[in-house]
Amino acid sequence: MALIVLLLASAAGQQAWSRQTQLTARFEQCMDQAPFKQSLKTAQPEHQLQPEDLQRHFDQFNEMFETTGLPPVWDGHQLVAWTTFHRVSIQVAKACHQQLNIQRPQRQLRGTYAKSVWDPDSAVWRDSESLPTTSLPSN
Repeated sequence: MALIVLLLASAAGQQAWSRQTQLTARFEQCMDQAPFKQSLKTAQPEHQLQPEDLQRHFDQFNEMFETTGLPPVWDGHQLVAWTTFHRVSIQVAKACHQQLNIQRPQRQLRGTYAKSVWDPDSAVWRDSESLPTTSLPSN
């Protein structure tokens, strides 16, 4: 009897894991529209930074990190706060959540996108300035 219960629990767990994996893959496809996905195409910082500027950038990084609790992002020209850099991307995430009927992303998704910083309803975004309104382009 215990073996049957164990097998049923294992099967249910495997199905839940599989659904979570599939939903995460669909969410990742939806997020391909987010501006941060294009950030890797910007000029490389090593071509723009001079050794004499490194201490200033290090100090800016520390100040932004201590203020927000999140590491700043190099936008191709300067360090910007994580929430500023990802402001539009989090709106894309919100639209993707609605499109895919994701109500609890930290439980329904796996990996990076399950972290609270990618949840538009998390304290990270409630405590920041109001988010701009955007919608997904129609496919």
